[in-house]
Amino acid sequence: MRILDAKSVLEERRKQTITETLEYEYNGRRGTVEKKIVNGEMELMQLNKPIGEMLTSPEDVENILKKVTLDVNFGREQVPLLYTPLYRRLSNPRFPRLVPIAEFSQARAVFLEHLEGEEVKFGSRVMVTGDGVPIVVYAAGFDGYTIETEAFDETWRLDQFNQALGEAYNALLNHIHLSPIFTYTYAAKNKTAAVTDASLSYLEKLRATIRNGLKHAAQDKNKTTNAVRKPTVLLAHSANQVDLTDAMSRMVINGTEYPALGQITTMIFYDGWSVTVGDKTYTYDGVPADKVYLIDPSRYFIELIKQDLVVENGQPDITRLTRAPIAAYAMRGVYASPADAVEEVTLPTA
Repeated sequence: MRILDAKSVLEERRKQTITETLEYEYNGRRGTVEKKIVNGEMELMQLNKPIGEMLTSPEDVENILKKVTLDVNFGREQVPLLYTPLYRRLSNPRFPRLVPIAEFSQARAVFLEHLEGEEVKFGSRVMVTGDGVPIVVYAAGFDGYTIETEAFDETWRLDQFNQALGEAYNALLNHIHLSPIFTYTYAAKNKTAAVTDASLSYLEKLRATIRNGLKHAAQDKNKTTNAVRKPTVLLAHSANQVDLTDAMSRMVINGTEYPALGQITTMIFYDGWSVTVGDKTYTYDGVPADKVYLIDPSRYFIELIKQDLVVENGQPDITRLTRAPIAAYAMRGVYASPADAVEEVTLPTA
């Protein structure tokens, strides 16, 4: 059983050695900088000159942008992505503003015994119908290097701003990919009620409820693909993590042995995210504490990437005493069809 929550993913990343190539944009030109994580420690750039001196040289300004890019990605490492086991990724810089749903076809093929002279049976595609998936531009930024930053050499403040951009971006990605699952209004074919048998302990009721949800999901056959729902991922709030982990595992209660519910291979715990910017608080809600969601992944969940996060510097703005404003943006879309892939399960009360 794989358990994904913010803490466990961070611990897993700390054991890895990772090398990635990151993009930034400087004066209309794309550049790259290498990101290295060795045993959980990420290498960051240190500026070797005062800010004021670096802003006079194009080469040094580009080095500042490389540092910003690395700092932003350091921030991203602090907010782990939890949705990736659910989604198939499609990346294409030529995606239009509205990606036609027909692009998301279900390929089907079959191998048959071939008799001499017979025609080979070719595969086919079943087209998914609908309007389309919009590619949305997400952006954030800050004034970056101001006259005050230059005068007082406050580069430490910039590190904090850069890392906050990275944290906010990964929080956004978790939100736009996970919230469609627990904000959707499900029909009866996608819902399982809680077991309320008073003779059972809470863990027994919880296990029986999850088991009923798996059985109910298997009765639903997709009219387009003829595939039945077979959930392998459970999405829940971390308030239920201990009980769910126990209920899904092998256990013995009052002399009765219950085998593990082996169909679920991954549990994701998502509590949302919140940040205060200026005098306004922005909140991404987490999974409701009284529900869990049993999900058949990948087939009906696709993340569309036209442009992943890129950092760019702007022109000086004397009206705001800004030497080099910094902006980060991405162009993304999300295709999610919860009705085809999700069972909403109401949890029993203690």
